[in-house]
Amino acid sequence: MTTDLPAPKPSTHGFTGTLFHLWVFLGSFLLFQVELILARLLLPSYGSSAAIWTTCLVFYQAVLLLGYFYSSRVAVAAHQGRYRWAHLGFVLVAVVVFPFRLHLFELHPVAAILLTLTLSLGLPFLALSTTSVVAQGWFTRTEHPSRGDPFFLYGTSNAGALTALLTFPFLVEPALDIQEQLVVWYAGYGAFVVFALLCIRRVRPALAGGSTTSAPAAGTEPAPRAPRASRITWLLLSASANALLLAVTNVLTLDASIPLLWILPLSLYLLTLIVCFSKRPPTPTGLNRLALGSLAVAAGAALFALARAQTSLPSLVLHSAVLWVGCLLMHGNLVWCRPSDPRLLGSFYLHVSLGGLVGTLLLALVVPLTLGSLALPYLDHGITGLLLLGGLAARDMMRRGQGMPVPKLAPYVSSGAALFVVAVLVLSGWMLARGRIEGSRTFYGLYTVKDAEGLRLFQHGSTVHGVENLHPDERGEPLSYYHRGSAVGRVLASERIPRERVAVVGLGIGSLAAYGRPGEHWDFYELDPEVERLARQHFSMLGSSQAELRVLAGDARLRMEEAKDGGYDVIVLDAFSSDFVPTHLLTREALSLYLRKLAPEGLLLFHVSSRLFDLVPVLTRLSTELRVQGLVNQTERLTAEELASGRSPSVWFAMSANSDVAARLTQELPFQPVDTPPELKDRRVWSDSYVNLLHALAH
Repeated sequence: MTTDLPAPKPSTHGFTGTLFHLWVFLGSFLLFQVELILARLLLPSYGSSAAIWTTCLVFYQAVLLLGYFYSSRVAVAAHQGRYRWAHLGFVLVAVVVFPFRLHLFELHPVAAILLTLTLSLGLPFLALSTTSVVAQGWFTRTEHPSRGDPFFLYGTSNAGALTALLTFPFLVEPALDIQEQLVVWYAGYGAFVVFALLCIRRVRPALAGGSTTSAPAAGTEPAPRAPRASRITWLLLSASANALLLAVTNVLTLDASIPLLWILPLSLYLLTLIVCFSKRPPTPTGLNRLALGSLAVAAGAALFALARAQTSLPSLVLHSAVLWVGCLLMHGNLVWCRPSDPRLLGSFYLHVSLGGLVGTLLLALVVPLTLGSLALPYLDHGITGLLLLGGLAARDMMRRGQGMPVPKLAPYVSSGAALFVVAVLVLSGWMLARGRIEGSRTFYGLYTVKDAEGLRLFQHGSTVHGVENLHPDERGEPLSYYHRGSAVGRVLASERIPRERVAVVGLGIGSLAAYGRPGEHWDFYELDPEVERLARQHFSMLGSSQAELRVLAGDARLRMEEAKDGGYDVIVLDAFSSDFVPTHLLTREALSLYLRKLAPEGLLLFHVSSRLFDLVPVLTRLSTELRVQGLVNQTERLTAEELASGRSPSVWFAMSANSDVAARLTQELPFQPVDTPPELKDRRVWSDSYVNLLHALAH
């Protein structure tokens, strides 16, 4: 598309392009930063579940769809020059009413999170989500020589999002607490408004009415309707890429739901958008070569994963490579199928956003909420595979209908790569689900009960949280991390540690209940009622305990507030989300609560066994801050026979404000006092507003 305009001064071209790049980049950066900040704030209220992030992605996609609808309908007037200043007013009003307050609702967690995000984030998120499309529409009315093809600004938008994702866990979260992050975000929003004002001033008023053009400019007349085949193709390609993002994210966050692991798959997803929507997008042949190279890496990782390598790295590489290849194919095809008429910009992005919402909704809400125990990983992956193949089929139908040229080998290579992606996804899902007696999926996680070699296992995500021997003579005997030779087993079997009332945060299969004695009262705090159902139905620990037991459903910190101060003799912190201890249970405020609920001679025990994180330094720093003695157990050495019998080595951290209790742990039990080294004293203490997971990563 061309326009008969006077040749602009070359010096203004670079300035105009830079302004629009900065505006779009900053808007996307702020959009993703605030999404991560709010998701991080929600973690403590919902048990650090991985579903928090996937629910946030549903919210993000829904508001993005509204933003694109706004851009493709209301902002047509902005493109014509009649609404530009009103749009700036909308951007300003959005941040003025931005409360950043979280409201807890007595609803299903998904509904509660969506409502919370809508009330605390909805309007500014909507304002920011319009930036890319509005900027592209305005850019077509500047003097810039690239105004006829503004799609490259979509790549700039994704670069801003990727920068936000990468800086959050490595720069923002380690350096700033939540309130400081919000202050910096507000300052960034102020700069965003300034860039919006400067970009508005670059839009030529003479073009607003279209009177100086010999060819219709975008927005000067009603946009033509995109062909149905094109709209279906845009929707399916976007839906498949987003479904793949969710499927891989669900696998990678099985062991820990933390921003660091949320960010990896989303970063790869955005990187494919940046590559495909650049000024010089790869050709079909070049993209297929890149995909084949990545598939070679995936195949190597698959061999290591199938060989059961003693590390999670092969699985991480495998799923990351599969995500990269699948999204490259889908987003590459989106670029090749994009409309050539700038007047269809709004329709294109609207259908891309709608497809993204459909793919996200399918895996984040529809499958988990409607299929119950059938909603296991292989079903997620199977649905994703069907969408991938459906997107490629729609692409081929569109090309045939429009007579578009197709390289000879491109369809076969891309379809073969997509089939490989499907095979890997289904195989990995099957490996997670094989051998199960019962599987259950709730908002808080994926649970599996399975039998193997005479043992019954309870698995949360990919981590075993409880083991019981199926032999009649061995039923009810605590195994796994809780066997009688473990640190916690020796403490609970000791007559020298006084206890009448015991609190355990985290139920599992109720292994610790085996240590209950007549006359004792034990309270188990369990977030998810489904865990109690599985523990009672498939295991015998709770039913055979000699103590009086209660299982209290709900978040441990909220429910423990109801308990009597000084009422517990022992509090055991054994809450895990797969292989990760929810961080809100390990903050200064949380430990102050536990100490308040302990009797004067009380004892705190923390289970901190993890493949991913070393939490001993975190608890050591907290014990120094709270002026209580911290101790860590000497990890027991187990024989091959003991390991085969279901016993596992474990790490436990003890705290007590009573020096006599600390002395007993040191002299009679496998604990050693810990001191805070000088370099640890300089570290910031974990609190409800500050957590630095980089310090806790296992080395």
